[in-house]
Formats: sequence, C-alpha cells, structure tokens
Amino acid sequence: MVQTLSPPMTMADFFQASRGTWLNRRAVHHLDHQDDEAADSNLIIEPFNSDDPVVSKICDSLNIKTEDSSGGARFWWESNIKKGVRNDDYAAVVIDVPSHDDSRKGFLLRDVGYVEKQSVLSTYTFADDGVVTITTRYDTNVGIERCWFVTDQIRMRVSSVQCLDGVAMTTYCTEFRCPTDAEITGISERSQNLAMATSTSKD
Repeated sequence: MVQTLSPPMTMADFFQASRGTWLNRRAVHHLDHQDDEAADSNLIIEPFNSDDPVVSKICDSLNIKTEDSSGGARFWWESNIKKGVRNDDYAAVVIDVPSHDDSRKGFLLRDVGYVEKQSVLSTYTFADDGVVTITTRYDTNVGIERCWFVTDQIRMRVSSVQCLDGVAMTTYCTEFRCPTDAEITGISERSQNLAMATSTSKD
C-alpha cells in the first residue's frame, strides 16, 4: 500500500527509509561516442549502526575519526532474474559522517567509488524538499547525484559525471520497492481469507 512519506532530512533516516530491495529501472546517456543504455536490476540496501566493524576500517583508510560516524549502509546490485546472486564487484559500503553543526549536511565515505574504483569521500546536503545532493570529486571526474522519495515505495535518482572536458554521462533512475517474501505471503493469506469470507456470506 502506497503511503505518503515525510521526506528524510538526515542521512541516517534516509538509509532507514531505503532499507530493503528495490527494482532499479535506469537509462544511461553517454555524451560521447558510446551508445545509450537502458536496464533493470535489483538494488539491495542494508543499513547498519556505528558499531559495525566496517566503520573503523573505512574511516581509518580515509583518516576520519571513527566516533564521528553515525553508521552507514551496504549496497548490492544484482540481477532481477537470478534471485540472491550477489557479486562483490557490484557492491559498495557507505559510511555516514554528519556535520556537527547541521545534521542535514555531512560526508559519505565509500569503500569503492562508482566512477573510479578507489576509496572516496563525498559531500551531501538535504534541501528543504528532502532532495539529497551527493557530490564526489575524483582525480579526473566529478560525480553529482540527486535522490529523493516520491512515496515510501518509489525513489528517484538522477546523476551526472563531469570530466575535465565537460559532462560525459547522465543517468536517470526510477526505483520501486519490492515486497518481501513475508509481505507476499501475508497478502496471499488475506486474499484467501477474504475470498472464503465472501463465499461464506453468499451461502
């Protein structure tokens, strides 16, 4: 059931609202000589607290104080055809380090960057309407991503990668929350009970 959602205004709340499996439907536009792409996949997001061992590992690699972190989330991209097939080549761990002065701003520490495969530090900020903007500066590229919730069941994401000679790629994603096995079972049981009750009332 689709519900209205008060937009998360901190990264910790954003991760919690994003918990679960999402059907990611995306279009990628290459502004050079490559063909455009369109694809579907599953995105799995699992938040964790600041006491997770991975926090100190990633904070240490980027010379950030572990105690400044509020936790983070693990991300996996997998086929939406072969359930449960996870490949570490399509995974990332993100650590949240909120600003002491403004909880709507902060840093994200990533074990592997989306553009260049190395540990990276991004900045983020939440606008008044709940849209979060994440900026990542690599050695030769700048990635900008904006993400927001339309409802508690739908997320939108747009991003661009800008090289030294201009924008090289833009991506547009719509993400739909996938029901869990338990939710599907519950819907099935309620439907069966409703059908039985309707049948009994007619007798």
